[in-house]
Amino acid sequence: MNNMINLVTLCLVGLAIAAPAPQTANEVATRIVAVSKSKPELLSAAVSSADPDLLRVALTDADPALLEVALTKANANLLGTALTRGVKGNLLRAALTEARPDTLETALTAADPQLLTLALTEAVPELLGVALKEADIKLLGAALTRGVKSELLATALTKSRPDTLATALTAAKPNLLTVALTQAKAELLATALQEAETAILAVALTESRPDLLAIALQDATPTNLKVALTSA
Repeated sequence: MNNMINLVTLCLVGLAIAAPAPQTANEVATRIVAVSKSKPELLSAAVSSADPDLLRVALTDADPALLEVALTKANANLLGTALTRGVKGNLLRAALTEARPDTLETALTAADPQLLTLALTEAVPELLGVALKEADIKLLGAALTRGVKSELLATALTKSRPDTLATALTAAKPNLLTVALTQAKAELLATALQEAETAILAVALTESRPDLLAIALQDATPTNLKVALTSA
């Protein structure tokens, strides 16, 4: 393992020397984090499995404090997932620049790998940023937990308004958020997240009986769901 770390250090230093243009202060800071603060097994996971373009994003654009979280707190398999070919660079950049340390740690320790991949390949960047900046960590964990339907998470991360997504990830009861992300029809979840007034959405996600929330998100017409979630 020490030999691996020494090799990685030499490679990063060599990359710096070979760079065609002077490194920015942020690029220097991210490399210092990588070679001085990482857990060995996480640095190994990053440099052995990362797509080179995604590693470049991490070493160029990441907030050094968030990169430190990724390289010291993450589950190694989930870190590998976040750096795998197919992940979109702009979404990885959003995660490593806009998250809070606790939400990034939650995403890289508690997420189902398939749902993490979905978030980093399909989300609207602004909405991923909202989720990682605003979410209560228990609710973020619930949204990324095995059992959540991929189609419904994708709906939340592509069809929401920023304010309704923030409301769902800060005000909801965890069991009701789980109902929405496991039992709703995708069309109706999209209607709720596009059309709802945030105050009424908050009531629906805190005061509903779970079986009745499920009925509303399965059986309503889009027009009637909009009526239920907006004031006159």
